[in-house]
Amino acid sequence: MDIPLVKTPVQTVFPDLTEDMLGTIDIRPAKAGDVHGMSALINHYASNNVMLARGPQYLYQHLQDYLVATSIRKDTGKECVVGCAALNILWGDLAEVRSLAVHRSCQHKGLGGDIVRQLIERCRALEIPRVFCFTLVDAFFRSIGFTVFDRDLLPPIVWAECSKCPKFYNCDEISMIFQVDK
Repeated sequence: MDIPLVKTPVQTVFPDLTEDMLGTIDIRPAKAGDVHGMSALINHYASNNVMLARGPQYLYQHLQDYLVATSIRKDTGKECVVGCAALNILWGDLAEVRSLAVHRSCQHKGLGGDIVRQLIERCRALEIPRVFCFTLVDAFFRSIGFTVFDRDLLPPIVWAECSKCPKFYNCDEISMIFQVDK
């Protein structure tokens, strides 16, 4: 029996990517062909201990949770991932923003905020009243309307994922929440 192989072009985020190399940036639901670019972007920041690493298997399994920001490179004509984030639904009243990453050449231009606001709109459409995040960049999330809150108020389902984190016993992240229904 032959097992079909899926071949997708590998996308990577190049360290030398600059703003003038990019065309228009679009935000859309992630596709299977985006996974390698998402992984490269997320893991670039994870290697600097800014966020958790995400490998291709995890990203494929959670693909429907992700939005990506993509652009066509002017020098190659190929699409590349320049931003991403996921919305993880935990319960009927709670979701989490995960894996927010924006390529350094696209930062401070509103792209991260646009991605998070689209995730908040997903919560609104799904009638999920609260979305939270763990972050090291609280000023960014404050600018969108998130507020700091006590992580001990989160339900046990949150800690199942947190227990896999290498920072579990010494977490330096700030917990923030957004009330979608306001």
